[in-house]
Order: sequence, then C-alpha cells, then structure tokens
Amino acid sequence: MLQRMEHCYSLSAEFKRRAVGYIERCRLPDGGYFFARIPPSCSADTYFAVKSLALLGAKPSDPGGVVAFFRHQLREGALYSISSIFHAVEVLADLGEMTEDLISHARQHIIVCQNSLGGFGATDNIYVEVSSELEETYQAVSVLRRVGAEFDLEPVYRFLDSFLNKDGGYGRDGHSTLASTFYATAVYRLLEVEVPGAAATKAYLRHRESLGKMQFIEDLYWLAGGLANLGEVPVEVNPTIDFVLSCHRTGGGFARAPIIGIPTLEYTFYALSVLKEVAAL
Repeated sequence: MLQRMEHCYSLSAEFKRRAVGYIERCRLPDGGYFFARIPPSCSADTYFAVKSLALLGAKPSDPGGVVAFFRHQLREGALYSISSIFHAVEVLADLGEMTEDLISHARQHIIVCQNSLGGFGATDNIYVEVSSELEETYQAVSVLRRVGAEFDLEPVYRFLDSFLNKDGGYGRDGHSTLASTFYATAVYRLLEVEVPGAAATKAYLRHRESLGKMQFIEDLYWLAGGLANLGEVPVEVNPTIDFVLSCHRTGGGFARAPIIGIPTLEYTFYALSVLKEVAAL
C-alpha cells in the first residue's frame, strides 16, 4: 500500500507488484491488452498498459507479443485513425521497435488528417466519448514529432489559439474544460514553446484545483497534467493522493470514481500518472 509518513506517502513494493499483476492479467494471447480480457486486444488498452508498466518501473512480460500485435494491426490495415497510429507509434518507440514501414505509414496518414482550421482530426460531430476536440491534434503532433516529419506549425498555433478563452482555459464556444486545457498545453510542451498567456492558464487551473475534490480520476489527471505542462504541481498533494487511493481496487487496478466503477487499464494509467506527478511513484 501507500503508507503515509508525516506529510508524504511512500509507495510499497507490494502495491507496485499488485498493480503490475492487474495489468498483466489483462494481457491476451494476441500479444496486446484489453481490460475486459476478451480477444481481440485493443490498441488503446495496450498503450495504457505499456505506459502504466513504465510508470511502475516495469516492462511488458511479453514485449515481443506487444510488437507482434501492432505489426499485425499495421499489416491488416487496422492502423488508420489518428488514435490507433498514436498508440502504435508511442508503444513501439518506447520498446525500441519502430520500423520504416510504420514510420512511413504514420507520416502519410497523419499529414492528410490536418483539417481546414489547422488542427488535426474532426472539428464537428465529435464522438461523445472523445474527451476533447484537441485530443487528436495532440496525438497527431506527437506522432509527427516521433517520426521526424516536418509540418507547418503556424496553422497548429492558430487552431489552438481559437480555443483559448478569457479565463485562461481552453475549450469550445468559450467554455473551458480541464481536458482541452491539458491537451493544448501538452501540444505546446511537445513543440517546446511557451504557452501563450501561461499566467492566465495557470490561474485557471489553480482555480479549478481550489474548487475541491474531483469527481472522476480523469479530471484529476487532466488537472495534474495541465499543471505539469506548465512546470507546476498540485498544491494539495495529500488530498490528491487520497483521491487516487480511493479509486484503487483490491485487484491492483483503479476505477473511475471512489465509490462505483470497475478497474480499467485507462483509469489505472490516469491514476498512476497522477501519483507520478506528485512524486508518489
């Protein structure tokens, strides 16, 4: 468990072991991962699994299987969306298994996804499960940076700026959200440029933090991540850790909320990321 000592926490080896165990129990015979443990594996869950293991200082028990899973997806034409390409590139780059065919595929497919507003992906009729209209732009920019592709940055900057609101946050139609603010600041961090009006964006995030405990783990992830993108950390570290622990389940994974919900690889990644940002990992 996480043991509280004075004003900090110490993450035990047993806690890490159980988290790794939960993740590995979600591994499937095709080499990838899926929280429901029903074939086939999911590219997103495989990404969350490998990234979570890295946060815990571990590697997949069968890295070759992970590589084979994504290479099979590439051969079968399953890597066609920005998100699926992002998942494959991130994981294979981390495992040192990037190949020229994946690099070429990523360059060709991501560039053509740039929209008329300068960002990437859809701008209207976005699926309700998509957390932010800026998520695909972040993923696309990340891929293009990973594969060393050149692209015009000015349209991307203009696109992000169109979502910047008076309160310093980012979001559509003047409504700032933690998710959009996280993705906007993440893009600027990837491009290694200062966030325009960074002081106002910090103020927006600090205001959201001051409102109290988050309802869902992803909200805390976007808040802590947004602050990290600006070189900041949550002020109330112990309450932050308390909320993450309240989402912990006996099997080693994390759920979306303290009281209800089953553990998933996605929420486990969010939880472990927050713990990392507050130096509990």
